[in-house]
Amino acid sequence: MVILLIVVLVVCLLPLCLCWGMAALQRSSPCWFITWRVLGGLVSLAIVLALCYGFLWGPDRLVTTSYTYAHSEVPQGFDGYRIVQISDWHVGTFARHRERVERVVDRVNALQPDLIVFTGDLVNHSASEAEDFEEVLCRLSARDGIVSVMGNHDYMMYNRDFTLRERREQVLRLQQLQRRMGWKLLLNETYTLHRDGDSIVIAGIESNGNGLEVPNYRSFLRQTYDGVSSETCNILLSHYPSYWRSHVLPLSPATLQLSGHTHAMQLQLCGWSPSSWFYDEWYGLYEMHPHDVSATNAISGATGRGSSRRSLIVSRGVGGVGMAFRLGAWAEIVEITLKRV
Repeated sequence: MVILLIVVLVVCLLPLCLCWGMAALQRSSPCWFITWRVLGGLVSLAIVLALCYGFLWGPDRLVTTSYTYAHSEVPQGFDGYRIVQISDWHVGTFARHRERVERVVDRVNALQPDLIVFTGDLVNHSASEAEDFEEVLCRLSARDGIVSVMGNHDYMMYNRDFTLRERREQVLRLQQLQRRMGWKLLLNETYTLHRDGDSIVIAGIESNGNGLEVPNYRSFLRQTYDGVSSETCNILLSHYPSYWRSHVLPLSPATLQLSGHTHAMQLQLCGWSPSSWFYDEWYGLYEMHPHDVSATNAISGATGRGSSRRSLIVSRGVGGVGMAFRLGAWAEIVEITLKRV
């Protein structure tokens, strides 16, 4: 919290100090002297107001982003199938704002999805955070149920008070909670959905690293897809988007990957976020074709065609880490409609 306050003070005061410094250099010109001082005050005031909005009202903004995933490998029986993705809930952040968790549940249920997928980070530090919201989370409903994977926070990596044994117990409690709520938790496993004689595969891979290096990720992929036909339309749930280019594309037959983790750093202005400094894919829909040198960001939701196309959707998530702050990078529910072409 102390570091956060220091950062906020620097961000707010830096423009003021720079402009007043310029004003000091223009003392011989009263017009420029006053202009620089007023400009500095206005910029700092604008930043203060924006930060206040992000802290006080930003977390209440909840948007639904819709994509149409058109692909030749989508079976006829799943044409029009609707998947709702929730990610990075971090329910412990909302311990004093239960209504924000309830709002997400109500909004998701109102969409009446065929399937709900959760792509990791249900808690911040302990399983008890989710246990306190069990009654609310149990209200989530979809025709084909809820499929989930674990995120880095779900492995209690950031609670230094836990011993290794306690951390493992907490992870087990969280996994048992998800199963108790009826969620299909995938730990390097696949789950096959059937409709009208057709099927699609939902694969879930563990992501228990820090976002930069996940131990055994390659072996996790091989384990997950062991026995899965490359001809079957399959969707991969992986908390981290970082491995899409380097691991998922060359090592798996996944046609679509759903991820979260970045939150767009809970700050997005005019299409830019500090997440872009750390992640190649940080928000939206990305597509890769065999002839592409690199993935193309298609945040607008436009879809391509052809069985060779591979796609990644990164959600900004619905929660926040450590603090309920969002500015521009509003909390997001993702709705995906499958379409056969």
